[in-house]
Amino acid sequence: PNPLALNMYMLGYDAGRKLVQLNRAVKENIRIYLSQYRVLTDAINLKDAYIINIGVRFSIVVRRGFNKNEVLFRAIQAVKKHFEIKKWQINQPIVLNDIAYVISLVEGVISVVPPQDNNPNKNVVVIENKYKTTEGYSGNFYDIASGIIDGVLYPALDPSIFEIKYPNADIKGKVVGDNLGI
Repeated sequence: PNPLALNMYMLGYDAGRKLVQLNRAVKENIRIYLSQYRVLTDAINLKDAYIINIGVRFSIVVRRGFNKNEVLFRAIQAVKKHFEIKKWQINQPIVLNDIAYVISLVEGVISVVPPQDNNPNKNVVVIENKYKTTEGYSGNFYDIASGIIDGVLYPALDPSIFEIKYPNADIKGKVVGDNLGI
């Protein structure tokens, strides 16, 4: 790698639209394609970005007269839609209040409240690092607690992207009551 070159970080999708690192053949094809458009003195290093797999936990209070299970299901679907990988970029931070706002827009949700379990900082939404390769994750460990500054989860200094790899298992919501305190 040329230390004076521009670094281009990239990832690809597998058949299930999950992020994966590109193989050598794809990188070579990109290098050949870009070479026809660059000036002779330009240089580009093609590098892999890091995938940080995460999970999301939240708690909600449901409006009186609404089915708690249906409202919770719609809230989880809203979080899934928010984290669709096509909407995310390398090095994009996660604003915890944006997730809470998306959940609060779900019909029947009165409030998003901080989860009680394993939430020492009382964040309104809890983000957890999922890194175990034995469970199918990337293996990249990231200290989420130190990455959150003023309610924003910043990625590592090394170019990386956050991904919810298994949304059906990695997004967990809980109804803690309704507007009557029940």
